[in-house]
Amino acid sequence: MRMTKTFTQTNFKNLSKPESLEQSNMPDQNFYEVIKPQLNKLYRNPSDETIAKILNHAKKR
Repeated sequence: MRMTKTFTQTNFKNLSKPESLEQSNMPDQNFYEVIKPQLNKLYRNPSDETIAKILNHAKKR
């Protein structure tokens, strides 16, 4: 049995320059800022329906 060497060739000259961390996270950060008030409201004041769903789920286990 012959062993052969396999590899994936990468041409580093064609790779684009990486974006800075701040630039790459901008869409995610903007999205978070938009939904943050709704998330905070849910965290502090869950509806009775939400509490009931959680309790029902806990009973099933």
